Amino acid sequence: MPLMPLCQDNQLMTDRPVIELSHITKRFGNLVALDNVDFDLREGEIHALVGENGAGKSTLMRILAGIYAKDEGQYLLHGEPVELRSPRDALNRGIGMIHQELSVMPELSVAENVFLGRQLMTPLGIVDWRRMNQIARDELARLGFPDIDVKQPLGRFALGMQQVVEVVRTIISGARVLIMDEPTSALSPAEIERLIALIDTLRESKRSIIYISHFLDEVMRVADRITVLRDGRKVATLHKSETSVDQLVSLILGREVNATLPPTLDHAEEEEHTLLEVRNLTADVFEDISFTVRAGEVVGIYGAVGAGHFDLARALFGMYRFDSGTVRVNGKTFPRNFSARYAIKHGLAYATESRRQGLLLQDSIYRNVTLPHLFRIGRVVPRQKQELELSRPAIHRVGVNPKDPLYTVGQLSGGNQQKVAIARWLTFPPKVFIMSEPTRGMDVGAKSEVLSVLREFRNDNYGVVVVSTEPETVLAVADTILVMSRGKIVARLKNENLNKDVLLRLL
Repeated sequence: MPLMPLCQDNQLMTDRPVIELSHITKRFGNLVALDNVDFDLREGEIHALVGENGAGKSTLMRILAGIYAKDEGQYLLHGEPVELRSPRDALNRGIGMIHQELSVMPELSVAENVFLGRQLMTPLGIVDWRRMNQIARDELARLGFPDIDVKQPLGRFALGMQQVVEVVRTIISGARVLIMDEPTSALSPAEIERLIALIDTLRESKRSIIYISHFLDEVMRVADRITVLRDGRKVATLHKSETSVDQLVSLILGREVNATLPPTLDHAEEEEHTLLEVRNLTADVFEDISFTVRAGEVVGIYGAVGAGHFDLARALFGMYRFDSGTVRVNGKTFPRNFSARYAIKHGLAYATESRRQGLLLQDSIYRNVTLPHLFRIGRVVPRQKQELELSRPAIHRVGVNPKDPLYTVGQLSGGNQQKVAIARWLTFPPKVFIMSEPTRGMDVGAKSEVLSVLREFRNDNYGVVVVSTEPETVLAVADTILVMSRGKIVARLKNENLNKDVLLRLL
């Protein structure tokens, strides 16, 4: 297997294009995901790609990496037309992608992860451990990590180091172009600094990097050029020196932004009708989180992927262990290591951001609605009659269509699946609903229906926490919005005359 060690030449970016995409169009049925998009990448360049969720970044990235085929347009690699049919085809041509969700194997050694799927063999046909360890050691040293024990299981190292190992694996596989998708979303500040130093090293070795991120300050720090996508179209490509964070936000949104941020709220004081009180909650991915939710109030927690707000939601429901702090519901302080069952029993409900994980898609609507409450129903046989009686009012309340409780959840639309995820908590109503990404992946009509249900909960004097990466969602329903970034609350805003540009600039 040919190895591709890092180049020692310190020559920086040239004007020679490595990749040129011209008039790229990609459709999914009637949806135009990319419309006549141009993009190019030069040797030794870091070219950032920014835009809102749904702007077309992921689709363009997948075309670059050979995951999707374009419908129209031209793809040139080193000036020659190419048709990439798979990620392996792309990697064989020197294009590697480092996904936001790492594809490492924590139980294997560092060296084994570097050579994952491409182990070196001796002439006798056995794995050449000595050579693999040495090459892994040498490549890590070239990237600025000379002291890593490559024989240790990768899982013993922090996430930032695991990401470095994935970069090394991609390079050794032959990549001269690296696509980095939200590479710092789950990293600590120290790990981010190490990654940026690594990116500088890659630039000096004439690697070319496509850098996709929601963190605009970070983009301005690392990128040479920045391309903005909006609604599947390219809006602009700018040199870093030609733009600013405020201008990028304006281009992303398609309108001028107000450069003055609204004042932040003080911590809400404990009141008679406080239903949820969180004080100084700290874990490995979030720190010193404090807020309250009152009866008849919707609190939105907004942040980019990796902000820590999804893990915070799990921690509030007993599904993610926190190190310190307190959770109090309706005046009752929860024990430190409480369970989800304890949370349910004492007034919390939680709908996960992943309907695939949170629902039994092959099962009926009624079984999904009653699933969290089987311990309350008892063991009456036959139990189906009880479950049907309990589920029907909840199914009607949120407007699941079709209303047949025997209908299979996996056959419902995304919006109706989300309604099932909400309905399951109405059989034994809680004090506080915690909803992660309640409208993700829905069409406009389905989003409107789900948001209407959340507003009804507020009107019925429940407390509601909406956790989302979509600014439109929290702006549509929240009374108060907490902005999280890097595991901390960075702003507390009353939802009066707020818009997306304010939230985006706080990330």
